[in-house]
Amino acid sequence: MKILDHKLAFKWPSLAMAIFLSIATGACTDTQYTRISDATDDPSALVKQVAYQIDPEFYAEFPECVLVLPPSPSSGISAELSSMVEAAISRHLMQKFNRVISGAERRIADERWGISPRDLSYAKRLLRRFDCDTFLTTKVLNPRLDYLLVWSQIGIGLEMTLSRASDQKDVWRARHLARRSEGGISLSPIGAIADTVFSTRFASDRDEVEGVIDDAVRRMLVPLPNAKSFSAVKVKPLGS
Repeated sequence: MKILDHKLAFKWPSLAMAIFLSIATGACTDTQYTRISDATDDPSALVKQVAYQIDPEFYAEFPECVLVLPPSPSSGISAELSSMVEAAISRHLMQKFNRVISGAERRIADERWGISPRDLSYAKRLLRRFDCDTFLTTKVLNPRLDYLLVWSQIGIGLEMTLSRASDQKDVWRARHLARRSEGGISLSPIGAIADTVFSTRFASDRDEVEGVIDDAVRRMLVPLPNAKSFSAVKVKPLGS
């Protein structure tokens, strides 16, 4: 089953440049965190950078329940990739919030209640049925597999938004691009054969795709406060 878009190329200048950029961006291992308002529009900068934003109202009333909605664009990503993204997000959100409606639980509810994601009122109906006060939407940005025989790279960008059900207000947002690569340019025939074997195995490994997605989600959720550490207390206006 096709999970990512494959980009095949065998031009040595392109190969050398791709590998050089992979090594250059991998030289700095620490992920940097910056406000979305201060982040650059250059997608390549998001490889080692998580751009995020937390609205002060997030702290006023911590979410009691988070509904994970299907990633978008629905027509631009495979069902398998969509399921991988939802599973990673749900797993990491469960470490932050007491109640999370995962993609798997949501799909069971769709069948049970006869609700379709194509319905315009899909999110509203599910939020009401589950009695959830918050929902999370995800945009998948340029998922791809670059396969250059002796070198391959898996990359996926995500943009996640946490919104209140009551007024649709966005209380948290984050963007990030995660990548992994395997192989290289060897100076010996034996090394070239080994690079080809490792690169091909890497490019066809489902676990590697899941690993890249998990890397992205884990890094993006670092700035998101852990609501499990606090009581969900409504902040009353002064003088009330």
